[in-house]
Amino acid sequence: MAAKPCTTLVVAGLIVAAILAPNSARAIEVKKDLYKNGGPAGSSAADSSAAGPTKGNPIPKAQQQALSDTIANESDSYLGDESEKKASGKVYVDLEHAKFLYVPTMKEGKWTVLAKLQAAEYAPSKTGEGKGRPTGKQKVLVFNYRLDGSKWTEVEPPKWQDVEAKGAAAAHK
Repeated sequence: MAAKPCTTLVVAGLIVAAILAPNSARAIEVKKDLYKNGGPAGSSAADSSAAGPTKGNPIPKAQQQALSDTIANESDSYLGDESEKKASGKVYVDLEHAKFLYVPTMKEGKWTVLAKLQAAEYAPSKTGEGKGRPTGKQKVLVFNYRLDGSKWTEVEPPKWQDVEAKGAAAAHK
């Protein structure tokens, strides 16, 4: 019995994707804090190297810094929102100590980047002092940008995602 043409095409597509995926997955994690001195200072993968892009990082240092500045500016409102939640006694995400990760990919001849801020969720203390107690959940704020010439353009608005125990992220409503 012969396979249907559409089934053969799907299987061939999956095989090609499996072969190409390891070459296009270039996740770059930054170990430095995104926020310093009470406000966003920006951080990029190139900060650890003064001599151009880090090995395996396809985006030039100037564009990395521009992206970092753009994300820092846009994340200010989210940082403020989470601070207000904490002050009003609601569960909040500690974006001040977020882990920054970005994944650049080439799409249609342009660089696109998924930049992620991952942080722990906390229930504030009853006294309002300190961080409170961790809920055990991790949240990710995802930014999606495209490099148009020398300017970063937002592809879609930032969105929150839950991080599941195995590290996969699921959409947060």
